[in-house]
Amino acid sequence: MVKKDKLIERLKNSPNNVTFTDIRKLLELEGFILDRISGSHHIFQKADTIFVIPVHRNRVKSVYVKRVIQLIEGE
Repeated sequence: MVKKDKLIERLKNSPNNVTFTDIRKLLELEGFILDRISGSHHIFQKADTIFVIPVHRNRVKSVYVKRVIQLIEGE
């Protein structure tokens, strides 16, 4: 399995226990860049796609983890 596939499977199996580092790594492997940070909101961009993730205490809520996985698998 490729590194990205392993990370996606780990996030799918445990979406409640995800750090921002894992999400950032996955988005960067997919070609997104961290465009800017506005308070707790980290804004990633890839071409015309913009994705905002709020981060508190280096954790990401499961709803955003699921949205990232949908975004990546939908491409």
